[in-house]
Amino acid sequence: MIPYNSQMKELVLESEAGFKALFQYATIAIVVVGEDGHIEVINPCAEKLFGYSNAELIGQPLEILVPESLRQKHVHYRKEYFEKPKARSMGLDLELFARRKDGVKFPVEIGLGHYKLNGKQLAVAFITDITERKRAEEDLKHSEERYRLIFDGIHESFILQEIIKDKNGYVVDLRFLEINPATETLFQKKRNEIVGHLRSEFFGALNDQLLNIITQVESTGENVRHQQYIPSIGKWFDRSFYSPTPGQIITLNIDITRQKLDEEALLQNQSRLEKEAEALKKLNKSGNRLWRIEDLRQGLEEMLLTSIEFMGADKGNVQILDPEKQVLTITAHKGFTQEFLDYFSEVSTKDDSACGRALNEKKQIIVEDTEKDTSFVKHREIAQKSGFRAVQSTPLYGQNGIPVGMISTHFRNPHNFSPQDLNKMELYARKAESFLERCGMYEALQKANASLEKKVMQRTYELTEALEREKQLNEMKSRFVSMASHEFRTPLSAVLSSISLVESYASDEQAEKRKKHIARIKSSVRNLTDILSNFLSLDKLEQGKIQTENLAFNIDEFMEDMLEEVDNMLKKKKQKIIYSSNGNGDIVQDKKILGNIMLNLLSNAAKYSPEEKDIYVDVDVKGENVIISVKDNGIGIPEEEQKNLFKNFFRANNATNIQGTGLGLSIVKKYVEVLKGNISFKSQPGNGTTFTISFPHNQLK
Repeated sequence: MIPYNSQMKELVLESEAGFKALFQYATIAIVVVGEDGHIEVINPCAEKLFGYSNAELIGQPLEILVPESLRQKHVHYRKEYFEKPKARSMGLDLELFARRKDGVKFPVEIGLGHYKLNGKQLAVAFITDITERKRAEEDLKHSEERYRLIFDGIHESFILQEIIKDKNGYVVDLRFLEINPATETLFQKKRNEIVGHLRSEFFGALNDQLLNIITQVESTGENVRHQQYIPSIGKWFDRSFYSPTPGQIITLNIDITRQKLDEEALLQNQSRLEKEAEALKKLNKSGNRLWRIEDLRQGLEEMLLTSIEFMGADKGNVQILDPEKQVLTITAHKGFTQEFLDYFSEVSTKDDSACGRALNEKKQIIVEDTEKDTSFVKHREIAQKSGFRAVQSTPLYGQNGIPVGMISTHFRNPHNFSPQDLNKMELYARKAESFLERCGMYEALQKANASLEKKVMQRTYELTEALEREKQLNEMKSRFVSMASHEFRTPLSAVLSSISLVESYASDEQAEKRKKHIARIKSSVRNLTDILSNFLSLDKLEQGKIQTENLAFNIDEFMEDMLEEVDNMLKKKKQKIIYSSNGNGDIVQDKKILGNIMLNLLSNAAKYSPEEKDIYVDVDVKGENVIISVKDNGIGIPEEEQKNLFKNFFRANNATNIQGTGLGLSIVKKYVEVLKGNISFKSQPGNGTTFTISFPHNQLK
């Protein structure tokens, strides 16, 4: 025996990055042999395949792995290979065999390769055990008749298909070569309607998972199992893939739909059991929590909230039985209006509601749909108003078995009550009964009623407060409508004046003038609509919800249009506007919002100025900003009231005889802020007011 050269093994393993990983994890046997015919390196798969340990094979002649009858010839073939080494398959078209440690001979496929390391020639053999493949080939070859009987007789779908590849060698489809009667039944088609056709004709393109399986099975010869749901058939299958020969694949399809349904049912049962276990755990925790409570009111609230949570309900109430009147009264509730509480203020055994029936029949009562349950007809209206479609009522009993109270839970939608949920409710009711007994329910009833009366008084006070707030809101609405009429006057005046002019332009020669004033009417109507929209959404302005639409326009042309719109109003008072501008007039801003601002400022300047007093408008495009000032020679604003000028509904004392509601400047300020600008003013009583607004001239930056 030639001693094992450990240094040589290390050199071989270090010859390439990753070579060690290749040896360790390859799924085929790899044997490296020196020119002298002795084994240099083997991988774990080779150890497993041949039954030898690494130490038993290293340094041994390669022929130890060859059947004894073939060893002498193999030595000759090995020497010939080292004389002219090249990568190739060994024994092309020949049957090759190898020998295990226990002497068993088995068929193999061997691929050969070679390389040099430190001047030494080495050969690499890649060995695959093809015992199973050979056995299958032999079975197919010698048992054709038996195969046909089995093939036709099995209940599972059995399919032989040709693997279709593109010019690059990638699998793209399958063609049916043979099927058994079970497949005909599965497809609900005759054999001649399936054989010869492509798989894609029935099931569409192969998905990535099936492509990988087919490629793997064909290249390795392995049998791969895969569970798949086929939507077009509506069933689950356990599919076994096997390639009897390159280019072909056999599929055995076992219907496991029932198994899958059973598995799903098992998972559902397991989930249900887990939920029930969790519910019991919660039940114990809630019972312990209830046991630690000493205050009756707190305990009733705990009972209510826990019951709603257990049942997955939307609302509920707890009722206590008045032993003298023998009626149930609500002592704790969640989600109900005063109308509901008044309706069910006292429930007796004669009442046919869920709680009344539960009290009378001394058992749990459920109503799964109040709109369909004939016993609930009388109470459908209050159910609709109170927003529930299903209810359950569970009685609470005293030591003598007589009902002492009721827990009811209500659901927004129709509800199917499961036995598990109802049982949970019954179990919790027993814990609630213990609490009521411990608290001395009968002695505490008077205190509970007093507390309830106090709560009613508090509720009455809250309702009074709410009515007062509603009254204030109505007053604000009235003032808002009055303000809106003021803001609409200017555009409406423009519309009316334009209509008058249009009527006077009757001849064909005056068509252009008619068009101009018709356009002016349309513009004013649109502006009026915009003002209405913004006035009626003052709340949106205050919340910053007004959206801007920034467009490029010329400020001078814009101002000319604005002055023309207010011209009629000025003529009535023999006023005129002195307009001046400075700088480049092209800006990018929200034209509609700016129009609303200017209409308000100009109409105010005219309204609060004496007749024949001019109004001055100056536009200055300076740097990044546009600065617009509107100056009048009107009544001015008292100094002590100037701090309130931009508040909603504020009006100065010297303006009370002039029509207005005090919202205009508040809206203007908010509009200016929407334009990312600011507004300021200077005013002296009797000497007029100057408003100045500034905003970015290019809102797209």
